[in-house]
Amino acid sequence: MTNPPSIATAAGTSVWQQIVSIRRWIDKQSPVDDSLEALKTRVLTVGEEHGETCEALLATTTGDGHELADALCDVILAAGVALCTADREAQEAFVGSLAWDEHTGKETIGRLVLKLGQEHGAACQAVIGVTAYNPRNGAGHSMDDLVAKLCAVVRAGAAALHRVDSTAEKTFAANLERAYNRSIGVVRLA
Repeated sequence: MTNPPSIATAAGTSVWQQIVSIRRWIDKQSPVDDSLEALKTRVLTVGEEHGETCEALLATTTGDGHELADALCDVILAAGVALCTADREAQEAFVGSLAWDEHTGKETIGRLVLKLGQEHGAACQAVIGVTAYNPRNGAGHSMDDLVAKLCAVVRAGAAALHRVDSTAEKTFAANLERAYNRSIGVVRLA
């Protein structure tokens, strides 16, 4: 039995350490002081990135798929930042999620992007349950539930990225490096 592909070793600096640095940078830039509000915002950001992935998927019929791979990298990054916000000690869970099951390589990219959306929806349910945002249901999820759901988003994103990009590790490393460099001030936001 072969090990499933992984993008966990993509960068020179550990992937998780770059995620932590990006989360710290976002914390400094964010007008949100409450950690639960920051968590909600970051889980919502995963949805924004998923929307961009859907747009890129629709555009792949006229493009080369590079935009789709970049959008998937952004989903993985956003989910990683949300995961780091939920549990700053979740390195092993995150890195484990970057490996995908071999059987997902047979799925169409459309189905994998739908799965990504499903997992994001489950993460949204979990953040609502953790924060007791719905008073009728109260606190119906634990932080461990949310961590598991965010890991599922990362796993689905990694599977989709491997499906569309034969150099998924390099693509993810380049996108992560770009975001990391922006967070440490190497690249300024326009």
